[in-house]
Amino acid sequence: MKISVVVPTLNSEKDITRLLRSICNNDIAKDIELVVVDANSNDGTVSVAEMYDFTKIVHAGVCSKGKARNEGIMNASYDIIANIDADTEILPNWTDEIISSLQTFDIVAGHSPNPSGRDMPRVPIIVDGQDITWPCCNIAHKRSVFDKVGLFHDSFTMSAEDCYFNFRCIKKGYTIFYNPKMKLYHHQRDTFFKFCKQSYWNGYYRKGLQELHPELSLSNVSNTQFRNLFRLGFGFLGYTTGKYRTKKGEKH
Repeated sequence: MKISVVVPTLNSEKDITRLLRSICNNDIAKDIELVVVDANSNDGTVSVAEMYDFTKIVHAGVCSKGKARNEGIMNASYDIIANIDADTEILPNWTDEIISSLQTFDIVAGHSPNPSGRDMPRVPIIVDGQDITWPCCNIAHKRSVFDKVGLFHDSFTMSAEDCYFNFRCIKKGYTIFYNPKMKLYHHQRDTFFKFCKQSYWNGYYRKGLQELHPELSLSNVSNTQFRNLFRLGFGFLGYTTGKYRTKKGEKH
């Protein structure tokens, strides 16, 4: 059973090189197609991806990450579709765990620590007893899920496309199964500025998500490491900014 793995890219030459090598090192190239959806990169991203015979290149033009994922899904060849990010690194048995989990469930989310083994903190949003914040850096669906639920929200102003899609899946009756053995490394932003920027916009778009569905509630996070608190602090700043702009009449 083969898997279509969708990865959006934008000037991701360094990241995609590492990702492709990890696929080869784990001998899973025969089990997948890597659907690289590029948003007009001006570095060597596409050239690097074209060197491998298990890649399929989709030139999406300038687009949101949600739109890129949709282009990848529409160009996927197989009935199992995994979504990852370019800055990930595949680990042993990843594909085996996806296939095993999807024998029972329709959606499976995996474990995505950084290479040192630390998890990035998430602020859970609980809907009908399930957390909708499993990120699209490591999640897989049966194609039938997209047939029933539809595709990702593709607006530039809604970068919480993974949370929103999870929400819609749960409302359609699906269970998101978590398999910690479905593991890959998710490399964090490599500069302090990028780290803070990512955290800020994560918080900002969480507010946009709540504007679409006010019933969504945020729960608490118990992880109190300094780096995690710092990240969540910037996330809260972005969330507060989103709330203020909404009050001022700006649309998301």
